[in-house]
Amino acid sequence: MTHTRSSSTTMTPRHQGDFGSCRLCLVEIDGRKGTPASCTTPVSPGMKVRTQTPRLEKLRQGVMELYISDHPLDCLTCSANGDCELQDMSGVVGLRQVRYGYDGENHLDEPTDSTNPYFDFEASKCIACSRCVRACGEVQGTFALTIEGRGFESKVSAGGVDFMDSECVSCGACVQACPTATLNEKSVINLGMPTRSVVTTCAYCGVGCSFKAELRGDELVRMVPYKGGDANEGHSCVKGRFAFGYATHPDRQLSPMIRESIDDEWQVVDWDTAISYTAKKLLEVQAKHGPDSIGGITSSRTTNEEVYVVQKMVRAAFGNNNVDTCARVCHSPTGYGLNQTFGTSAGTQDFKSVAEADVIMVIGANPTDAHPVFASRMKRRLRE
Repeated sequence: MTHTRSSSTTMTPRHQGDFGSCRLCLVEIDGRKGTPASCTTPVSPGMKVRTQTPRLEKLRQGVMELYISDHPLDCLTCSANGDCELQDMSGVVGLRQVRYGYDGENHLDEPTDSTNPYFDFEASKCIACSRCVRACGEVQGTFALTIEGRGFESKVSAGGVDFMDSECVSCGACVQACPTATLNEKSVINLGMPTRSVVTTCAYCGVGCSFKAELRGDELVRMVPYKGGDANEGHSCVKGRFAFGYATHPDRQLSPMIRESIDDEWQVVDWDTAISYTAKKLLEVQAKHGPDSIGGITSSRTTNEEVYVVQKMVRAAFGNNNVDTCARVCHSPTGYGLNQTFGTSAGTQDFKSVAEADVIMVIGANPTDAHPVFASRMKRRLRE
């Protein structure tokens, strides 16, 4: 079996380059001594690699045995049960017993940092794999986390303070990268693991990040950045990742309501009734005041698909061109400038292209605050 390194450009920490921390991807290479980690070994012509041998199996079990020997054995009650890579890989390598007891030094009494409003840091379950540190630095670019200490004393630290007082911006990259329950969402801890997911688009800003809305029944448990999303490629900001309280807020109106006048009480009706009532009233206005008496305005927070449907309805059903979007007002200077220079009023490249840019010009914008997921891409290029 020939091994090649991943050339994926996905913005998730596990594809960020060579690191070689966990030592589970050990391989044997003909003509070479030892068992190098495949993730840090460049491929070369004629290389013959063995990935499954009795020797490798024994070594991998030994590595995993050492991990488990300093890890709480509470899988059945753990908040990440069923969604834990340490648990999964223990089964993959065929680990059946742990020969080392808990009599010696360990980290099982390490405290839990619950200061962040969105996730907990349960230090007793940390295996010091550095994924969270790399996610914070390489993907987000905040560098809030580091590995403090050496050898057995090595531990993840938020700069020597708790998460709330650190430089952490709660983007969630560390939570997503964590292979155990060390970093876990409070919503998962309180509600349990989700049982299904729906891919959706975040509407907090114009980046258009894709998410998996993960639910337990009809209750939203967490929002997980979708790795297949072209805009964010598995990354997120604090709003998209954690600010989903609106989904279950008691003020949220889930059923349509109608009324004849502002003096009447609102009546809850089904969707068919609401749509038929609205269509009837709109047609009555057109019949009385002419075809151009109605139109449609879309929000810049909606998706391109939703904007397209609205303009299609106005042109095909209303029979006029009275369609607009609020983006025309706030982005008209942008559109004019682009049209004059490039011949089009829209962007000519995708977000990924910033990774190849030699010059980045920012005019009248603050990406770090307004479009943080794109800003993390831009800062990554600047660091290069």
